[in-house]
Amino acid sequence: MNKAFMATEPNAPDDDVLRQARAWAVLLKTGQPTTRDLESLKAWCAQSAGHARAWSQAAHEWQAVETAARRVPQARPARKVHGFAGARAGRRAFLGGAVAAGAAYLAVSPPWGLWPSWSEFRADYRTGAGEQRSLELPGQVRVTLNTRTSITVNDAAARPRIDLISGEAAVSAPACEIVAGVASVRLDHADIEMRQLEDGRVRVRCQRGAAELRHPAGRVALAAQQEAFYDERRVGPATPLAKAASASAWREGVVVFDDLPLDQAVQEINRYRPGRVVLVDDALADRRFSARVRVSDLDQALELLRTAHHIRLRRVGELVLIG
Repeated sequence: MNKAFMATEPNAPDDDVLRQARAWAVLLKTGQPTTRDLESLKAWCAQSAGHARAWSQAAHEWQAVETAARRVPQARPARKVHGFAGARAGRRAFLGGAVAAGAAYLAVSPPWGLWPSWSEFRADYRTGAGEQRSLELPGQVRVTLNTRTSITVNDAAARPRIDLISGEAAVSAPACEIVAGVASVRLDHADIEMRQLEDGRVRVRCQRGAAELRHPAGRVALAAQQEAFYDERRVGPATPLAKAASASAWREGVVVFDDLPLDQAVQEINRYRPGRVVLVDDALADRRFSARVRVSDLDQALELLRTAHHIRLRRVGELVLIG
């Protein structure tokens, strides 16, 4: 893999370099990339400014898929994106993308989570879309990773430390520290759930026992059945869990859609389901959706959504277009 992508003639035409960049994007989006692959990509991008520009364009072409699906008339989106929806020839026919952010940034912080970020590749444990994993760590620390979650673990100290890089994790332990962003949570015979939210906030839920949230802006004591939110600058107070029964449904392998607006339901489906679901018709965004489905079968949620609202689903390779 690496030699094929690294070998580029000094005077290779730009279209050859772009084809290689697109092949890298396909590997990272649809394959099983490793840390070595990402290091090789960074080295490939560093060969010249042309390589960096080609990678930037290839990365943004993947991002353009959803934008194009939202903008084209509803009668046309299948034709618009059909060219690269899975077949070998199709993957070469990408939508045109603009050269914007630097290639190194795109490798470290990929658009829309199209592939794992550099920090996620360095994780000790990582789950993919729709995957969950349970861990038994030293010190009677039990960890459950939800979909698309990455953590690092340092169990050398008396109080084990877990860094939540992305996603959502549940930790049950006599004593443990969980770090996410600028803050940390210290457990005292507690069961804690932490999630990195899409808007940049972190949610901390104490299901059992007690914990202390330590943030640069202050400390918050959490008792059982309480939660708190924080971001880089602010930390909120502890408040009672609104619906304790569904708070940890994912730990039972279940995704609960509790009267969610359709656009939020689609976001939740995309958390758990490989590929991409796109709500093409914005007029559907405020419709409500309730369901309870297994993590392993998010296509059932799509079918329930189709039946409940009598809407059309169009499958185009990895894309599912709603509306």
